[in-house]
Amino acid sequence: MHTSPHPRTNRHPVLQGLMEALKVDLIVVPAAFVVAAVCWIVGLGSQLAYSIIPEWAFALWAVVNGLTVTTIGFDFSLAPSLVTVGVWFLLAFGAKRLVEEFSAAEADGTNDDDSSWWKDIALALAAFVVAYAAPLLVLAILVGETTVTPFGFLRLFLLLMTASAAGWLWVRGVADIPRLQDLDLDVWDASARLVKRLLWSAAVLSIVVLAAGIVLRWSELTDSLQAYSSPAAAGLGLLVVQILFAPGILFAALSWVAGTGVDVGAGGPSSVFHSAPGPMPNVPVLQLLIGDYPGWTYAAPVLLVLVGVLAVILGRDHAWQVLNGSWLGLGIAAIKFFVVVEMLALFASGAMGPLGLSDFGPSPLTSGVVVTAWIALGLGIGLGLTRLSHMQSGQGWGASNLDDLDAHEPFARDSDED
Repeated sequence: MHTSPHPRTNRHPVLQGLMEALKVDLIVVPAAFVVAAVCWIVGLGSQLAYSIIPEWAFALWAVVNGLTVTTIGFDFSLAPSLVTVGVWFLLAFGAKRLVEEFSAAEADGTNDDDSSWWKDIALALAAFVVAYAAPLLVLAILVGETTVTPFGFLRLFLLLMTASAAGWLWVRGVADIPRLQDLDLDVWDASARLVKRLLWSAAVLSIVVLAAGIVLRWSELTDSLQAYSSPAAAGLGLLVVQILFAPGILFAALSWVAGTGVDVGAGGPSSVFHSAPGPMPNVPVLQLLIGDYPGWTYAAPVLLVLVGVLAVILGRDHAWQVLNGSWLGLGIAAIKFFVVVEMLALFASGAMGPLGLSDFGPSPLTSGVVVTAWIALGLGIGLGLTRLSHMQSGQGWGASNLDDLDAHEPFARDSDED
């Protein structure tokens, strides 16, 4: 059954931004209160006051967005990255709706001034960012015991900016961006597909590395769980916690393979070339950072190069697309990949209490750069191998082949848009 499109209103851009920010708040804040209430119930044995629930709720909201919370004498700034990814998508979808609203008004001729549409979008997105960030900062500081550090503010700023940019690219693409207006959209789409393959391949590599570490260190991991009164219950609870931090853990595994490693406080970085000494909390994934590994693991960075090579050459249709995109498409893909992994690096590091976690995680300054460099080397080798295979643009390739390619990347501009 055909349904009519949602009616568009002429609300002011600032009001539109405020409404979208409110939609996100109505999801995130109640969820934070539910989690805080559950934690309060668990802590009833300590006779905690009811007033601790809003404090924990706004503290959790702050940490998820990258800010630092100081409580019971410790700093907490290591965000549960899976929750942060969810918040990022909520923000990106909110920005997408704003861009769609004003783009539809432009297409219908509602805006008489041809140049006003992008001003309305920019004003709406700015109101959206401010309306979300301002209550967060005020409530987190006044109620959640949040300390606004430069690093925390940077993470919050980048979270909001990247989500807003993603919403713009999702709808408008790059054709409206200065200096990118002349970019071939086929090159942009080819780089987008390549980035998706790289991210999935990198995630699979991280899982394989973690699985290999668990196999090699199985006895130490099982011994660490014996420190708990109920090892089975502790293992289940720790599994849930590790799932919440899964994106950060997967990137930390990439950083470990790349050689930049994972900082573990005073013990220094632990990587494929050097394991950090000293005790670690009895958490399985953290136990993998200490102790020695066989000498053959020194060759692990080659795996990142291999990921880049295989992402290019696997699949004849995909290799054809990468070949058409040439070195420009490869460079754009590397930049996109770096943006994603650098955001992961920023949110995978921070403080989380005592016992070696006061300064924990992959280095935000070097890990994203080195991981991207290894994979970019593989991309270059892959493209070189593809060129050497003498794939010719006119040999048996037509529109029917290109129609069978993967669906276009969601942040790329649709081909039927003007």
